[in-house]
Amino acid sequence: LPPPPPSSTPSGSAPPPFTPLSLGPHRPLPFSHLPPSVASSVLARSVRSRFGGDPRSDPVKELDSSQQRRGLKLSRSDSRSARGRIAELRGRISSPTPRRRGLIRTALPVGFVADVGVAKEVATPTTRRDEPPRSPPRPSVPAVPVPQPAMSYRNGGPGGGNSGGGSGSSRKFAIKPFRSYAQMDLAAARLTFNSLGDAMDEIHCRNASTLSFEELYRNAYNLVLHKHGGLLYEGARDRLAVHLRRSGGRLVRIAREGEASAGGRGENQYRLLEELARCWREHRVTMVMIRDIFMYMDRTYVPQHRRRPVYDLGLWLFRRVVWERSVDDLGDDDEDDDGGATGGGAGDDREASGGSSRADDALPPPAAHPGPLKSDESAPTLGAAASGLILRAVRQDRLDRLEDAPQRTALLKELIHMLLELAHAGGGQYDDSSSAAMRGAGARGGGGRGGIAADAGGGGDDVPVYERDFEEAFLGESQDFYRVESTSRLSHAGSLGGGGADDAAAAAGGGGGSAGGGDSEAGKKPAAKYSAMEYVRSARDRLEEEKARAIALDAPAQTRAALLRIVETELIERHARTLVEMEGSGFASVLKVVAGSPAVGSAALAASGAGGGTAAVPAAGAAAGDPDGPSVVIDRERIRDLASVYDLFSRVPASVNHLRDALSERVRLDGRALVRDQETGAAPPAAFVRGVLDLRERFAAVVRDAMRGEKKAQKRMREAFEDFLNADARAANCLAVYVDELLRSGLRGADERRVGRELDRVVVVFRYLADKDVFEAYYKNHLAKRLLGNKSGSEEAERAMVSLLKAECGYQFTSKLEGMFNDVRISKETAEKYRQHKKGRSDADADPRDAENGGRAVDVEVSVLSNSHWPSQAVRPCSLPPPVRAAMDRFQKYYLGTYTGRKLSWQTSTGTAELRANLPPLKGSGRPRRHDLSVTTYQMCILVLFNRRDVLTLAQIREETQIPEDELRRHLVSLCTPKHRILRKGSKGKGIAGDDDTFAYNADYSSKMTRVRVPMVSMRDATGGTGGTAAAAGAGGGAEGAAAAAGAVAAAGRAGSGGLVDGSPAVPAAVEEDRRHLLEASIVRIMKARKALGHNDLVAEVTRQLSGRFVPSPQFVKKRVESLIEREYLERDETDRRVYRYMA
Repeated sequence: LPPPPPSSTPSGSAPPPFTPLSLGPHRPLPFSHLPPSVASSVLARSVRSRFGGDPRSDPVKELDSSQQRRGLKLSRSDSRSARGRIAELRGRISSPTPRRRGLIRTALPVGFVADVGVAKEVATPTTRRDEPPRSPPRPSVPAVPVPQPAMSYRNGGPGGGNSGGGSGSSRKFAIKPFRSYAQMDLAAARLTFNSLGDAMDEIHCRNASTLSFEELYRNAYNLVLHKHGGLLYEGARDRLAVHLRRSGGRLVRIAREGEASAGGRGENQYRLLEELARCWREHRVTMVMIRDIFMYMDRTYVPQHRRRPVYDLGLWLFRRVVWERSVDDLGDDDEDDDGGATGGGAGDDREASGGSSRADDALPPPAAHPGPLKSDESAPTLGAAASGLILRAVRQDRLDRLEDAPQRTALLKELIHMLLELAHAGGGQYDDSSSAAMRGAGARGGGGRGGIAADAGGGGDDVPVYERDFEEAFLGESQDFYRVESTSRLSHAGSLGGGGADDAAAAAGGGGGSAGGGDSEAGKKPAAKYSAMEYVRSARDRLEEEKARAIALDAPAQTRAALLRIVETELIERHARTLVEMEGSGFASVLKVVAGSPAVGSAALAASGAGGGTAAVPAAGAAAGDPDGPSVVIDRERIRDLASVYDLFSRVPASVNHLRDALSERVRLDGRALVRDQETGAAPPAAFVRGVLDLRERFAAVVRDAMRGEKKAQKRMREAFEDFLNADARAANCLAVYVDELLRSGLRGADERRVGRELDRVVVVFRYLADKDVFEAYYKNHLAKRLLGNKSGSEEAERAMVSLLKAECGYQFTSKLEGMFNDVRISKETAEKYRQHKKGRSDADADPRDAENGGRAVDVEVSVLSNSHWPSQAVRPCSLPPPVRAAMDRFQKYYLGTYTGRKLSWQTSTGTAELRANLPPLKGSGRPRRHDLSVTTYQMCILVLFNRRDVLTLAQIREETQIPEDELRRHLVSLCTPKHRILRKGSKGKGIAGDDDTFAYNADYSSKMTRVRVPMVSMRDATGGTGGTAAAAGAGGGAEGAAAAAGAVAAAGRAGSGGLVDGSPAVPAAVEEDRRHLLEASIVRIMKARKALGHNDLVAEVTRQLSGRFVPSPQFVKKRVESLIEREYLERDETDRRVYRYMA
């Protein structure tokens, strides 16, 4: 400091003694980064201001000016910190009084201590007046010479009394300049490091309890403080390498002993790993202690010179000296154990400029990629040997042959942690070139065993040790292991002969069921099941084991993910197609068994249940003992097998495509088989739909339970059903027939829950249909017959079905169906009003045509229906008997008189009648026989003819009744069946020979029932052609000889008319005509809105709008567009012929 102002102390008086200052670590001020001279100026201004200096000078401003002269700028935050600290200094210096004497501790910046020599503790004399001053403890190592400032004061001293004789006399202090600062020389630095080196040796020998870590820290601090950080760093580096070299030599001998006794078992097999782990544990503990001693060097010297931190240096040396040491490098690691270990003592004459020692020989050159231990490598490293042992332990653990598995797993976990920590130590951009340069070119020239090459050029440190020496080899060995194991398992499974222990076990647990159905012999079924399903279970267990092993070894996340990917690839992806297509036990074969499960109550189920091996249980929703449950069973055991395959394949998403393909192919094959059965007549339409429903129920269970309801699997199943159902219009036709049968009698007496379940199944299949308009035409025809003939089992079920169709296709699809129900309701009201009208009619209104009916009027019930709602039928009315014609005329007169502006058109083909047949008594009985026959209107017209004649030919009956030919034959054959032989046919056989074939009245007809319903035969039985089942006629009541005839304004839809033939694969002509109109209307509507549109866009938009009813083909759309162009609704664009324009 500059000299203070003149003191008031009398000249000649000796300054009092002052306590020597001590050095130590300090808490830096906020502006500790300032240069020492600038910080000294701040302190000097503060002191001068207190002891007679110029108080007007602002030290902070002077500090800022000094910084500006040096080209620096003092920030605002540093200025505020400096002002606050100076104020604190001023307050503390002025605080001591004679009555309050204590230590004043001022924490100064590190720069102050290093450059100016200001001590950490500036103390006033703290001794009592009757005690001599205390001296600080003598340091154990040579201390840095610290100048002792002189302090003089008046009127008293630290030990004597008050020279002025009064307690109130004032004292003034005078601080003289510090003496010049003395730098620590090289000899003192060498002696200081020798003490640190001895301490490091003690720590390596596990004698750290005898050391004073405070002194060691202060020594290291002083070395860095006095610009000897390079000596300290290089010396510590070399001393660590010496100890690691010795440890590496011991591990080399153990590794060579292990090679000599290769193939050993038990403890000797993994001795190298145990010793390596012990060496690593001791090294980490040692490095933690050494890191604490050299903490100040880590904070200052290491970042400034781009060196490795002390702890990372220890890890890096462990890697280079121990892990990458060659097994052939025996060396003389234990010679000069006392001197070599300490690295020099008081008489050590080593060159101190670089801190180099015999430790240079302890540093090996960088080893090549050690990798796993291979036979073709002449000089493997310790790391390669250890990696090979780790891989061997993992392999034995996979084979379940590892002894003391928990202890070995803990050992492997520790070594993996070691590799991960060594990998982290190798990273970073550190300048290690100075270490090699510091040894000098003449030291060893990089030859021999010693010398670590500089890392500045990249070297092997850029590759992490864990990935290079363990992970790559571990993953490669895992891939080879599971590739061999999976291939051997499948080859063993594929060989069905021999029957080993595993096959025997599988056969014992196979039960009576068979995964292969009837495709394989009984003796081979258990082995076939083992081949695929046991492999799946084994692969699943292997995956779980590998996952648990990776967790137990605490492998990094990227290693776990890579390991699981390898195992999944080798066990699943490589053999996915084989597991799906394996004969008798693959996914496709088991799926075939599930699809072919017998129905509840069938002979096949009874036979399989008798064997005791079936696992088929009713599907979900069929409660035990519920007779109304679905008639399909689900093989739950096979479903669980399929679920195991799916769960395994779902680990590799690409492999699940094989399962979806197998599912789609199975659905198509079974569906086409059902279509073939229906084409050949082996199954009626209703049976075809029942087969489709059962098939869909089973595969829905597979997708829901086995494939976990996967959306893509549901889509593939839907596409497969649509593929075979939409091959032609047969499916829509058959579905309408099935619904007709269901609503007639199938749901009679069923509760609401069962009705809803059955109708929901129907709607599911209805969604698959592309030709929904075909289904609508057939459904409307059957609904008309049910409503007109009162054959519906439940009106609630009928309305529920219409509601479901409305929810699927919209109100336009069901508007006519709802209109039919409304017409039936209105017709019942009209019939009731007509009955009231007949009661008020007088006998004078009797018609003479009723004489043929015994003078009694025929009671007629007429259903008046709207022509737009019901199926239209272009069938000429037949010739009705006079009494029936008289009753129809009376109703028409009443109806037209009540409702004006309407016209009635009689449809005699859809009516029913009741006849009372009076037959002669049988032989031995004098009582005549009477039966009430429920017949159709056509049968009534035929039977009434036999009141006048006993025998008629086919031509005569046709001429008298005017019934169409096909319907006439059908109704005549129905009256000649063996069960209801009301007429006798002259020719033999089922059919009618020709027009000359005769029919006679059968007086011997008898029946146990008084009321007899005469059913209708199918058109195929009547004419020998193809036809569906016709609806049976209903029952009623009437008078003798004739009965009521219903002449409704109804629709088409009778089999054989209007193009609607049950079971026909062709689209009906009426539906084709409706499609043309719908398509043209849609095209005109689109073009009117768009004005101009390209051909492809028009086809796409038309298809989208009409997909709710049918899917038009592009050729069909093109034809309708051409028709509209001809009729001048559209025109082609002149510049682009593929663009259409709307013509207003």
